[in-house]
Amino acid sequence: MLRPELLADQHLDALLVLELPGRQRPFTTLPARLLERARDDAELLPVVITEGGEAIGLFALATGPHRDRSLPQPDPNAVALSSLSLDSRVQGRGLGTQAMQLVPQFVRQHLPQAKRIILVVNQRNGRARRVYERAGFKVTATREGRIGPQWVMTLPIEMGEAP
Repeated sequence: MLRPELLADQHLDALLVLELPGRQRPFTTLPARLLERARDDAELLPVVITEGGEAIGLFALATGPHRDRSLPQPDPNAVALSSLSLDSRVQGRGLGTQAMQLVPQFVRQHLPQAKRIILVVNQRNGRARRVYERAGFKVTATREGRIGPQWVMTLPIEMGEAP
């Protein structure tokens, strides 16, 4: 069973050896670097993707300046999703899409003030855009990123009871 979980010590070894195909590396922050950044930043929440209890991926949820750098103006009702990495050994099975479909429920549980999830995708990374679109994200703007033009994508969070 696929689940997003808060980072725990038991996940670290698997995350530090997580492999990505070379074509994906320019578009994300590798887990070791993300974990290092999150250690000193309370506004950056690392979230582990597990399958059957085993860590197979990682992404970050952010509020504050991390979130607002992707937006034309600050949005205290949004949470930013970034740095998605899914181990190359499990890619191609639809797990990225499944994981992203679980994010709204996870956000409702852990960041209940959020009304929407935002993210940015480099326009050369069409595969990532398709993963996010299949999970319900829509392109709402474009912007210039550090390595080229990006799509800003948004997913409203349905209000309701978190399980």
